[in-house]
Amino acid sequence: MHSKTKPVALEKPFPATDTIPNAGKVFFGANRGQSYRLAKAGAIVTMETGPRSKVALMHVTARKLGLDPTK
Repeated sequence: MHSKTKPVALEKPFPATDTIPNAGKVFFGANRGQSYRLAKAGAIVTMETGPRSKVALMHVTARKLGLDPTK
């Protein structure tokens, strides 16, 4: 599910949470639809914030991918 665009560099300070589309863009270079599919598949770790609302857990996802969000 990787797009041909280059992933965005990790911003400093790295946010603890972000939107699912932005997480997909940062970690996978994915578009909006691909990002939601990645989240549904578990590649992007999410947390429910309401009955129909989720946020991406950026530090957890970075660690899952072998990245250090503190550097």
